[in-house]
Order: sequence, then C-alpha cells, then structure tokens
Amino acid sequence: MKIYIRYILFRILTFLCNVLPQRFLYFIAIRLADLNYYWLDSNGRKAVRANLRQVLPEAPDSRIDKEARWVFRNFGKYLTEFFRFRHFDKRYFLTNMAVQGREHIEDALAAGKGCIVSSAHLSNWEIGAAAVSVLYGYRMTVSVAMHRYGKINDLFMRERERVGLTVADMEKDAALKMMRALRRNEVVGVMGDRDPTQQGIEVMFFGQPCRFPQGPARMSISTGAPIVPSFCLRRTNDSFTIIFLPPIKIPGEGTRDEQVKAVTQSFASIIENAIRMFPEQWAVFYSFWAADWKPE
Repeated sequence: MKIYIRYILFRILTFLCNVLPQRFLYFIAIRLADLNYYWLDSNGRKAVRANLRQVLPEAPDSRIDKEARWVFRNFGKYLTEFFRFRHFDKRYFLTNMAVQGREHIEDALAAGKGCIVSSAHLSNWEIGAAAVSVLYGYRMTVSVAMHRYGKINDLFMRERERVGLTVADMEKDAALKMMRALRRNEVVGVMGDRDPTQQGIEVMFFGQPCRFPQGPARMSISTGAPIVPSFCLRRTNDSFTIIFLPPIKIPGEGTRDEQVKAVTQSFASIIENAIRMFPEQWAVFYSFWAADWKPE
C-alpha cells in the first residue's frame, strides 16, 4: 500500500510539473521539502545531518541545520525539473546551462575509445546528462539503479528516454551496454559516489573509509576510455553550470587491483572537493558511510 501511494504521488507530481509554471513549482517544492525535513522524514534528516557533520566537522550546528534543509529543498527542485524533461529543448539548455571543459570529452572521443563521464549525486545530475545529449548530440548510455516497484520505475525511465538517453540497469545489463557503447566511441555516464551492488572497493572519503563502485575504474583500464569527472551544479538563480574536469590518470605501475584502487581514490578525492564547496547540493539521504546500504 505504501508503494502504491508513492506511485500515485509521483503521477500527481508528473501532472503538476507539466501544467504549472516552473517558478511556482519551485515555491511548492521548497514548502514540501520543509514539511518533509521537519515532520515526515526524520531518518533522512538525521542521515543528512550526520553526513554533513562529516563533511563540515568544524561547522556550528546552525550551519549544519541550514545546509541540511537546503539539501531537501534542492532535491525537491530537482524532482520538479526531472518531471518536466519533455519541456526542455535545445533553447532551454542554451539559456540555462553554462558548460565548462567540454574539450575533455571531445579529446576523449577523438582518441576513438569512448568516454566515461563519472559524476556524483550533486544538484541535478539528470539534467546535466540530458543537457549534453541535447546540446551536443552525444549518444549517451547511463547506468542507473532501478526502482524496485515497476510502475514507479517506468515513470523515471520515460522521462530519461524523452531526452535521448539510453538507460542501463546497474544490477543487470549496465556493464554490457556501456562496453558496447564505448566500442562505438560513445559517451557513457555513471554515478561514482554510490555502491548499491556492494561490490565496491574501499577508499578514504572525508577521512573515513567507505566503499565506492569500482566498475568505472575497471572499465576505463580495460577499454582505454578515460574517466572524465563531471558535475552539474545549481546556481543561485536556478540555472546550472556543467563542469567537465581533466580525465583521471591511470598509474603506469602496479597490479590491476592497485590501479583500480588508485583511480577510484582519485575520483573520491575529486568528489570531496566538490561536496565541500557545495554541501547543500549533495542529495544523499542515508548514512553514506554505512556498509549495509541498499537502494529502495
């Protein structure tokens, strides 16, 4: 029953996002996010605050509370944008997206081995993938964790496909689909800050050990496709900056496992820097350092 109610709420949200003005949707999203933060999702609130305390160990409690509230608010904004994908055409992206470092993708594709764009759950990662697909015509395959309830999953899948993204199930066919895409010299997108399969590798993250997915590093080493770290960050006026950073270097020495660990640690350090600058945009609602986390 709980899942069915959530599905109905998502259907209502989808309808509202396609008939109401975006600014009004932001207003509603912030009000509902505050309700969720203070009254409905105590577990999520505690987890976000604990994560932010690890990120900002010296910050006063008042700042942790402020940043945590904006995590919920920014995620609410993200949802309204996600379910408006059908309205986001090239003109929208040209107006609302500033892109930095596109040359790193172009250089990777010029080498003919494809490109692995690895990101984190910062701001609206979905709209970043959609933007580069629409703006530059990249054929892009993205790895996602599927929702366990089929009807909810179908809602999310349809929105991603509207902007030309090819979706691969992280726990089933993602590796095969992404390898094929790289062989076609295309772009693949992965989220590098979650390990829902629990097959990851331990790295240090904000001074504590935790598991990061090792798939991107192994794929890069085996195919020669570089990992280009990327973030889509929200600006104060709710437009975005998409940043592509230089590719992560693969060590020339060491065993394959040692190379994988080094590349994964490098990516974790890059994420650290981004989250430290934009903690209010890191949308993680579970204890990030918990060993037993699984997607819903």
